[in-house]
Amino acid sequence: MNATTYAEQNWWVIPLKPESKEPARHLRHGYLDATLDKTKIADWFADPKTNIGIGLAQSFLVVLDFDFRNCKGNLKFYEYLERCFESNTYVVSTADGYHCYYHTAPEHNNFKGKLMDGIDIKHKGYVAAPPSIHPSGFQYTVVNDVRPQVLPDDLAKVMMW
Repeated sequence: MNATTYAEQNWWVIPLKPESKEPARHLRHGYLDATLDKTKIADWFADPKTNIGIGLAQSFLVVLDFDFRNCKGNLKFYEYLERCFESNTYVVSTADGYHCYYHTAPEHNNFKGKLMDGIDIKHKGYVAAPPSIHPSGFQYTVVNDVRPQVLPDDLAKVMMW
């Protein structure tokens, strides 16, 4: 995928520095500058090394960010990961885990920042998207290429305040 393809799915994009998760320097408001505008996207991503960020709230997405290094061997971590894979949603392999994407309604904006050790809830802000390169050199990769599912009620219940 590329930034234009994401925008065609109504996923708002921002440029990130090459091999970084940081927004490009020329952005005035960081992730708030995310856009669907094809002209801006063509300009922002003229350098093929530019990483891609997805503006989550603007795209009505919430992402469960699973990081193995922080899970502390908690079995609940693996139960939540299995639940996400069973839901057949869009999943990306990251340098240390997975991003599981869900579609959410505009009124669902009161998410916690963290579900537990090793599982962050990303909603306000952005995530790096494939084929971006992580600072470690790892390339973000889609592992389940389907449309994000609507956030299941059981997950919404534990993710929101």
